[in-house]
Parts: sequence; structure tokens; C-alpha cells
Amino acid sequence: MKHYTKEFDALDPTLAARRVSVARASAEELAQIYPQVAASFMQQVASLATCQDIRRRHHDNIWAIRHRRDGALIGLYAMVMLSPEGHAALLIGDFDAPDPRLSHVAATGDPVAAIYHWGVYAPGIAAAAIPLMAERLSSPDYRHLDLYGNGSTPAGRRIMKSLGFHRVEDPRTPQLFKYERLARRGLFEITGYSL
Repeated sequence: MKHYTKEFDALDPTLAARRVSVARASAEELAQIYPQVAASFMQQVASLATCQDIRRRHHDNIWAIRHRRDGALIGLYAMVMLSPEGHAALLIGDFDAPDPRLSHVAATGDPVAAIYHWGVYAPGIAAAAIPLMAERLSSPDYRHLDLYGNGSTPAGRRIMKSLGFHRVEDPRTPQLFKYERLARRGLFEITGYSL
């Protein structure tokens, strides 16, 4: 089966917004869904305490996905807003994804150098949240920041590739994928996409 590549930055959130909603995750929401996330990632995930630390460190790190019909919590979209030190560590293979050092995570209000897609738990209809998160990450604060991820599962790698992420060709980071933002490539002006 042939997979077609889309652009993460050009995903249309219109249909998605009718099916799911996203909002910054509370401590309670994170604790509620954490067992499902851990099982999905076969326990190769940060501890709940680490996830809560990352959630508190920057208000845009962890987002809850809810079904529009009944408000049920159905997924989680976790990122790490990388500090300049964290971005440098990621590029040389010194970023500990399961247990990031807080110095590698930008605090709310501090400069963010790049965004690491830490873990997306979006089974079934929850996957509709991806265009909503793409829209959120197209805000002026984030639209020029490249996105990274390791794609820790085969499905994760497949989704990243289908959204325009490319493997970073560096032996220090053999599992790392990168998405260069359309705004950095100057493609919003060329293609007529608007933010």
C-alpha cells in the first residue's frame, strides 16, 4: 500500500475540530490516562512523576485529547519544548527521552529552541487531534521551530514519515526524525498557505 506524504504544517483542522478537542492537560488528566499510555508504549515511557514535571515546566508540553461527543479523555499529545541546551543535546545524541533533564526543557516564558514530539497516544478517533496540534504549533511563538521525534513505535515512525518528517542522517542519533517547518522553508508564501 502506497503512503502519501503530507505536510504537518498544512494539515486542515476543520474536520478534526468536529470530532475531538485538545487542551493543556491537567495533573489529574495526565494521571488518569498514564496507564493506557504506558501500556501502549510497552512501558518504554517516562515515569508519571517525570511526565508531571515536564507538564509543569512548560504549559504547552502536554495536551489532553477529548472526544467532542461526550467529553471522554481519549488521548494525549506530549511534547518537550526544548531549551537551547536541550536542542544541542538532542542533536548530539545526549538527550534522554525517557527521563529528560529539566535543563533540557524550556520553562514557560523562556526561549524555546525546538520542539521534541515526546509521545503521542492517539488511538482511533483521537488521531484527529494531530491537525489540531499542528494548528496550535503554527502560532507565532512556534511556527519557526523545527520539530523532532524518535518514533518509538512502528506506527509512530510511519505517521511521522507520512507527515513530512525525515530521518536525521547522523550516526549519533540513528532514530531521530526532523520536520523543518514550512515557515522556515519559505513555503507559506509560495503555496498560499496561511497561518
